[in-house]
Amino acid sequence: MRFSFYNPFLMTPHRIILLSYLVLIAIGTLLLYLPISTYEGISFLDALFTATSAVSVTGHVVVDTYKTFTPFGKAVILLLIQIGGLGYMGFTTYFLILLRRKLSLRDRILLAESVNYPGLHGLVRFLKRIVPFVVGVELLGALLLLPFFLRHFDLPTSLAMSIFHSVSAFNNAGFNILPEGLLPFRDSLWLNLVLSLLIILGGLGFYVIHELILYQKKEIQRLSTHTKLVLVSTLLLIVGGCLVLLLDTIRWENYSLKEKLLIAFFHSVSSRTAGFSTVDLKIFSEGGLFFLVVLMFVGTGPGGTGGGIKITTAVVIILVVHSYLKGSGQVVVFGRRIAEDTIQRALTIFVLSFIYTTFATLILTHTEEAPLLPTLFETVSAFSSVGLSVGNPQGLSLCADWSPFGKVVIIITMLMGRMGIMSFMLALYGKGEESRIKPPEARLLL
Repeated sequence: MRFSFYNPFLMTPHRIILLSYLVLIAIGTLLLYLPISTYEGISFLDALFTATSAVSVTGHVVVDTYKTFTPFGKAVILLLIQIGGLGYMGFTTYFLILLRRKLSLRDRILLAESVNYPGLHGLVRFLKRIVPFVVGVELLGALLLLPFFLRHFDLPTSLAMSIFHSVSAFNNAGFNILPEGLLPFRDSLWLNLVLSLLIILGGLGFYVIHELILYQKKEIQRLSTHTKLVLVSTLLLIVGGCLVLLLDTIRWENYSLKEKLLIAFFHSVSSRTAGFSTVDLKIFSEGGLFFLVVLMFVGTGPGGTGGGIKITTAVVIILVVHSYLKGSGQVVVFGRRIAEDTIQRALTIFVLSFIYTTFATLILTHTEEAPLLPTLFETVSAFSSVGLSVGNPQGLSLCADWSPFGKVVIIITMLMGRMGIMSFMLALYGKGEESRIKPPEARLLL
């Protein structure tokens, strides 16, 4: 396999997608660096970090979003979140479709890879339904949030708050423009439920949402194994995560039972990719923080606004272990056998993700002289496009106090997490042709 990233004649779909993200981040950086975007200016590195965090829908912040950015700057961040959530390819292709331009085979391949759609059949119809659905859900979320914000702000501010937080929640971005964040509203049942619902919908994946729309309209008779697996796994992770976190929160003093229940539920939902937090995470025990790392690492459904190794990857690996221990030669779920190449892909994603996050954590603990668990938390949060952080005393992400090298590592990690580590590695190395020559089989002792 040859390393040919700089060969212009080998611009594979993965490389074009990576290039599109880099161009979008560069444009966002320049816009955020403009004097009109901030009240008192911002360093170029911090502008680059914020743009990457928005495009990758991560939510790590090295400057206070509310105090630093003007309405224009906040609008730029909102636009970057929106484009980053659906994907640059998805947005541009949708507008090309509206202009009645026919898509070439290369365009379709790029779009399918960008939105993680299986195959090319029905791709245009898929995009035509998903983009209006996304906009509709975000507008509905804004309408649901508006009465809440009207109790605290005037109408223009409330409208801006509602739209920004609805878009941020659905795209699992974790950015907020509240003066004190979500901390003062941890006991608000309405805010917690609306944001959680938007986060869950965005994290299911566009393919799952599209199939649910088709099923509701009776255009298909049954849901695919993928959709059923994502729905069941999401429910189990939310309920299981809530119960585990409740064991931690139940011991907290100065919190009512209602607050503890809401905190446990909200962070079970948010920690898998959204990055919103209604408490200072340092209040969690080390065990609680490590469990949040596990939830972040798993992430959400593929092909959506979330990150992580994806629910399906984690489930496939668990099923492989279960199948081997049971002595079965096949991996089966919902009566369907999982293909061998799917198993290999899941194992590759898991191993690459584990190696990268471990290596990056060890490097950062050395260069930034930071404790292991908070650094691991920060790294996995960036890799999984979450944005949660144990934070610094000013309420920013932990990496806000890090050196330029540490911030660059997190920037790369956020970009890698948004693309997916498999796509990112294929963009760098390309994909060699499969050899038809099979060497003799080797027997290894394990």
